Amino acid sequence: MLRSSILISFAFFAAVNAGAQTSVCEVPDNMKKEQKLPCVRTASILLDQPALSTEQLANGPDFDAGQPEKSRFAYFTESDNIACYFRPHYAFKAIKGESMKFQCWHMTQDGGFFSRKGETIHVDDVRVAIKTNGREKSASLFARNDTNNEHEIKADHFKVKYLKPPHPNHNIRYNEVFTEVAASRIMWVLGLPADHVYPVGSAACIGCTADPFGNNLQDNKASLKDTPVVFKIVSAEREAPWDEIDSENDSTWSWTDAAKFYTDGEWTRQQKVEYDAYRLALGLFHYHNAIDVQNRLVCAEWDPETPGHAKTCKRPMIFVQDLGSTFGKAKGALNFLGTNPRGSFSDWEAQTVFLNTATCQLRATLGGDQRVLKEAQDLLIQRLSRLDAQAVKTIFRTARFQIMDQKQLRRLRESGSADAESAALEEWTSTFLKRIEEIRGAQNCKTN
Repeated sequence: MLRSSILISFAFFAAVNAGAQTSVCEVPDNMKKEQKLPCVRTASILLDQPALSTEQLANGPDFDAGQPEKSRFAYFTESDNIACYFRPHYAFKAIKGESMKFQCWHMTQDGGFFSRKGETIHVDDVRVAIKTNGREKSASLFARNDTNNEHEIKADHFKVKYLKPPHPNHNIRYNEVFTEVAASRIMWVLGLPADHVYPVGSAACIGCTADPFGNNLQDNKASLKDTPVVFKIVSAEREAPWDEIDSENDSTWSWTDAAKFYTDGEWTRQQKVEYDAYRLALGLFHYHNAIDVQNRLVCAEWDPETPGHAKTCKRPMIFVQDLGSTFGKAKGALNFLGTNPRGSFSDWEAQTVFLNTATCQLRATLGGDQRVLKEAQDLLIQRLSRLDAQAVKTIFRTARFQIMDQKQLRRLRESGSADAESAALEEWTSTFLKRIEEIRGAQNCKTN
């Protein structure tokens, strides 16, 4: 009897200790990939939903209505012509994707640089130094006469995506210049994490070639006096303002792991609701490409540090960091060498959120259960009330959907439309509103 009691007690304390291990996201120095799992197990997705004016919605998350001039460097509009200095980055990545993109340091119009707080940094000329940290290379910026690399210039930088060939004859593979603006803005309105992506009229890049991504450009020896290469109709992206949980230069998370924690009961009810609401939201613009490299694991809040102990993340979060492959569909079985159409109205129009609204079956499950929780449906319905027709049209106009799909515009012109761009915007808006109604009307979502 005593032996049984001891065994029961041991099992109880083992379970408690196991539970304690899974409820903490520790981030040690030199973190290994397998050490990320507890952080995914304890992660959340949902944010507070912002109340947005029309001005805030159009200008984006980095616009501060209380300090419009001070925040002006931090956000971009389609009328902006920005200047920057090429920052080598994607040539150093083992997996760099296929979208045409580059990073660059943000310059003022008079030849200086913006700091990360928007202050002007004056410098006569600059040079780039490439550093190696383990297996990763990274580029830093210094004054050209700082030959010993003593004072790094901490200039603001961001990612630019560009079209190839230039608009309007570009390959629709590169419609992410448009789609990522709209998808990230929709997630922001719904109180879901996303990077901050903006439309830009043009980007004048010193040190760029005409195709820096395709050329695998690994250095920048240009002078600030050199003539820039101008990219027209681009997008600019700033990463969400949280610390990456980076293990061996890998801050991704897996949809497979998330689905396992959901199914095995390792996630709380709230985590399951957030996960299902997130999948529903992604279905609005048909995100279907559930690959790990497009995901990011971050820490939104840290516990106070204790000397001699690993850092502990109080609020780990998971989200999709690349929302470009949206507003289209998966490539067909006969097109296995091609790419997923994106920013294509005719392809997206048929990609409903659900395969069957009567049984609450998702079209794009992202590796999880085909049905979602009723609580998740109710949560998203409540948040979708912020996306009325005016808000949706503002988002699509900001993202320039009225010029994105040339096939759609030709169809509208040939059918006699006097204003094809306005008609295109109406089609995108009307179809998106149908997606919202679809979520409202879905039946028999899971209750347990």
